[in-house]
Amino acid sequence: MNKLLKFLLACIPILLSCTSGHSATAYPIKPIHLILPVPAGNAGDIVGRLLADRLSKNLNQAVLVENKLGGGGNIGAEYAAKALPDGYSVLIASSGIFTANKHLYKLNFDPLKDFTPITLVYSGAPLLVVSSKITFKSLQEFIDAAKKEPGKYTYASYGSGHVSHIIAEMFKSAASIDLLHVPYKNSPLPDVMSGEVDMIFESPLLVINNLAKLRPLGVVSLKRNVRLPDVQAISEVLPGFEITGWVGAFLQSGASQDVVQRLHTELVKAIKSPEFKSKLDELMLEPGGNSTEDFTQYIKTMSDKVGRVIQDAKIKAE
Repeated sequence: MNKLLKFLLACIPILLSCTSGHSATAYPIKPIHLILPVPAGNAGDIVGRLLADRLSKNLNQAVLVENKLGGGGNIGAEYAAKALPDGYSVLIASSGIFTANKHLYKLNFDPLKDFTPITLVYSGAPLLVVSSKITFKSLQEFIDAAKKEPGKYTYASYGSGHVSHIIAEMFKSAASIDLLHVPYKNSPLPDVMSGEVDMIFESPLLVINNLAKLRPLGVVSLKRNVRLPDVQAISEVLPGFEITGWVGAFLQSGASQDVVQRLHTELVKAIKSPEFKSKLDELMLEPGGNSTEDFTQYIKTMSDKVGRVIQDAKIKAE
């Protein structure tokens, strides 16, 4: 009897080890939900659904998309934050939720404390554009003219607190110029194309589809856009000027490291797949796939940077 008892006790660590290994490799054992705080049918939704399809094939498990709209992305993010941290509710969200919204809104969740960043999914650097009717041919010309006549020139945004507003305020500060803000509830692009408003920071895809009526003067990046090689990076004129829009994948704080690592591995495979990269190239976006650690540090850095801009420019959300 004593020998049998000793044998059983000796087997316990082995059994526990096997059980632990099995639980890590078993994930996922049921459908995963991808939570997208964007409307069905827009570019973010199209890319999110393609990501869900690739991830489903990689994991051999259903991946379902849930669109949760409202509050500048806050409703979808809060919904995800309150889900169980079991790896089955994955938030696919844009940079504004994690870098700007905590400085603009009174939230019922903390974007930095309530989530575990998994990886960057994709990013895109906006373009500073003016109407083709405006005479400026270079970024330096525009800056020089704005310095000579402070407050004369205007910039449009998609609303107070929108990323297009925040980037423009960063630009004003970096260039030491004064521009008048004209916020819009709908698309301001027609008024920029007509010359009613002087400039805007806009997505590359919208710009490249309207080059007959728009003139890009700069890319908000440290390097030029390969599809628009003649357009300067703004950092060539204003050293260090960079802020990109991005979308990342997140789990809730408290998710197990095994699940985080498995999801990271499979997401990166999906992001690096030729099909996914081809769609991003079509939309003039750059694929992500960085490490969890690098992504986490990047978010903290950008949240601090954007927070300072919001505070200094006294930006309020509409």
